[in-house]
This record gives sequence, C-alpha cells and structure tokens, in this order.
Amino acid sequence: MGEEYWLGIDAGTTAIKAAVYRNDGSQVALGQVPSEVKVATGGRSEQDMEDVWRSVCSAIKSALSGLDAADVKSVGIAAQGDGLWALDAGMQPVGPAILWNDTRASDIVDALYESGRAKAVSHACHTSIWPGTVGAIFAWLKANDPARVDQIAHVLYCADWVGYRMTGKVATDFSDATIPFLDLRRRAYDEAAFSALDVAELQGKLAAPRVASERLGTITAAAAAATGLPVGVPVSVGTMDLAAMIVGMAMRQPGETMMILGTTAVVNILADSVEKADLPVGATAFHADGQTLIRVLAPTTGAAAFDWFCALHPQTLGGASPAEIAGKLNALAGNVPPGANGITFLPYLNGERAPFVAPKAQATFFGLTSASSTADMGRAVMEGAAFSLRHCFEAEGGRPQKPVRLTGGGARNALWCQIIADVMQAPIIVSEESDHGLWGAACVGAAAAGGGDACVLAEGHESTIRYDPDPATAGAYDAAFNRYHALTEACQAIWKA
Repeated sequence: MGEEYWLGIDAGTTAIKAAVYRNDGSQVALGQVPSEVKVATGGRSEQDMEDVWRSVCSAIKSALSGLDAADVKSVGIAAQGDGLWALDAGMQPVGPAILWNDTRASDIVDALYESGRAKAVSHACHTSIWPGTVGAIFAWLKANDPARVDQIAHVLYCADWVGYRMTGKVATDFSDATIPFLDLRRRAYDEAAFSALDVAELQGKLAAPRVASERLGTITAAAAAATGLPVGVPVSVGTMDLAAMIVGMAMRQPGETMMILGTTAVVNILADSVEKADLPVGATAFHADGQTLIRVLAPTTGAAAFDWFCALHPQTLGGASPAEIAGKLNALAGNVPPGANGITFLPYLNGERAPFVAPKAQATFFGLTSASSTADMGRAVMEGAAFSLRHCFEAEGGRPQKPVRLTGGGARNALWCQIIADVMQAPIIVSEESDHGLWGAACVGAAAAGGGDACVLAEGHESTIRYDPDPATAGAYDAAFNRYHALTEACQAIWKA
C-alpha cells in the first residue's frame, strides 16, 4: 500500500506553486512556474485566464513527477484575492482577468469617497475599498466597455477559476467574497454596498459564499488529463492566499496575530467582531473557516527601509547577499541601546496606508546631532519599522496579548526580531518554514476530503524560533514609541500642507 499525500496549490500573481505533503507536514515535492502579468499604461494589470490554468497544470505535473499520483488523496486551492475573473453563459472567459493591483478604477473610487457613498461599503465589510476590488472593476467596465459587461454571466476569483477547471463547479469561499460587498454580521451580500457602486446587477453574477473546507467536487476526466491527478480526487472550495497562510500557521482564535515583514509589512489580527466605522483603515476578510475575521493593516514600508538605508552606505554596508548585508548592519546596530541614542526614524518612504492613510507622508530622521553615527541611524531604521507595526496594533485596541507569529524576509534577521519583540513587549514566534499558504491549502483540501478541521490538521508540523521580550527595555521603548507617535501626528499637518 502506498503513502497518502495531500496536494496544495497556491496560484499567486507572479508564481504558481503546487506541493505534495505527508500528513505530518513534511513536503514531499514542489512544482513552481512563473505566472505572466500583462501591464500597460493607465494602470492596466491583467492575466490570461487560460494561461493561469495551464501554469497550474504545469506546476502540478512538476510536483507529481517521480511520485505515484494515485497516492494523492485530496487537493486544496489557494490563490491571489480580489480582481475580476469573468465567464460568459457558456462558462468561457470574457477577456483577461483584471487583477487586484489594476488601478484603472481609481477615479471611480475617489468619487465614491468624495460623495460619501463609500460608507455603505465600509459599514458592510469594514474595509476601505481600492481600485482592484471586484465592485470597482465592474463599475469601470460598465463605463468603459459595456459590450464586455453584457457578456458576463459569472464573476469569479482566481481560486474559483482554478476550482472550476478542476471540478466543473463554481464556488467562492467567505474570505474571497468578503470585499467589498459582504455584510460581516449577516454573512451575506449587502444590497446597499452594490447600490453605492451602482452595480446592482453584479449581485446575481457572484456565487454565494461557502466555507473553504467544504468539498467543491472531484477531479474531472478533463482535469485529470491536464494535471496528471487521478479522476475522483476530492477538491476543496478555494480560498484567498492570506487566509490559507493563516490556516497553515494553525491560527483561528480571536486575539491571535501574525505579521509579514517583507518589502512592505502586513499586520493580521484575528477578531470575532468589528465596530462599524465610516472610514475604516485597512481591510477585513473572513478566515477560511467563514467565522473568524482577519483585520489586515499593511504599512507601506517594511524591509524596504532596511534595504534603502544599507544601499546608502555601499562601502560599509554592501555585500554579495542579503545575509551579508544584514550581518554588517547588525554588527553596528547591535551595540546601540534601545531608543537609538535619541534618534527617531519615521519610515514613510512611500507614503502610508496603515494605521493611517497619508499618501504624501515622507520618511524623516529626528534627533540627529553631531554625535550621531551610522550605527545609531541604522538602529533607528530597524526600530522605526517595528514602531510602525506596534502603531497598527495600538490603533486596533492595543499591543498583542499573545505571542505574535512573524514571517517574511525580515524574520530571518535575529536582531530585528528581538527589537520587534522588545518594542511590542510580546513574544515573537518565527517559523523556519516558508510556504504556509501552500501547507494551509493542503490542509483545507484534506479537511474537504473528510480529514477533520483544517487548522487542527496544520498544528505542530514546523520548527520555530521564539524571541522573548526583555522587560528591561520596556521603559526605553515605550518612551521611544511615544516620541515616534507624537512626531507622526505633528508631521501629518506638514504633509497635508
């Protein structure tokens, strides 16, 4: 008797991955192929839907190479969120998919806020809408390509498209369905949100939301021929990549938190409810379980601030690899005390979007003197990014009361992880795994095949490093954060002027 494997798929914007796992979380095989994004002037960002499906098939075939495909007992799907993936009445693509980062609907979104109609969206899904959301894109198409709109019978998300090609059935999970039309309290689409965007007809083209761990269907003969998977393997309803990542970290309890410290940063806070607000900062999406909420706040600058500062000093902080560069700055900054000898860095190199919105915000060093050193400034940059993360938590009710999971490129920097733990005065848990989204998708697929709860299946299958806060640094970092906060508040008047 052969082994039993779970297959996870993550159809990202620039890369599509498929991985085979054992139920202990060990990865047996990985297939990965690039995914082409077509960009053009005017904010256009699109993907050919058939190309995406072919790339999914290639990734699966690569992952199955050398394995007995009959051992795969389940398939779980995760993918990029938002955007618009449209099918006609014959279930054929209506043009290319318009992606989450397409900005052609910017004027429509601006008008939505200027008129006050954005409140209806905010009241429903507690999210500040952006141009790449399905409602804004559909409104733009109505105004600019009505003939295309007339052909649209079904509006999907990327995960739905992959699931449809695998099973012949269409479904959307709660995480993808949340933004911008889902009423979080009723867990159903909100007519006022559709009316605010003047897209009432869109409501009948969206699938009713389902829980990601429900069974969508099974691999069809056509999908088996295209992927190499056996006919009849159970497939889950697809889910958004962020939701899959949180499942892969076995997170589902309100109060649990996760941060991504990549080029930009993302703070994710699980909650059981949110307070209605006219202009909420950030976004809210349902967890893959369709019950827990994920508050998503994404500062514009994360590890980009570190890279920017090091690039300013190529002779002292240059290196052949990110690890070498980080080692050089850490050697300097590690000898600087908390608070960076009075220097504060506001990390707004590209404006700011969370926990406040200020497109014209600018990065600044405060507190420089003739005694200030490169080491002091480097430490201030690392602290500034950590303060930005704490600022998000403070805006959402206060510092975390439980250990915080941390992932992304910045999580490989031990000094930075310790600084973040000290700034938060909360333990930071860093995983040595990198593909939580793939593992989460595999667990959701296994759950759909009857394996149990997806988050329970994901538990305890990774090694982690824990950074405990040093209580002796609490006073210095509270004072430094208060200075950071006061300077940020004072600068907002300057940025507006």
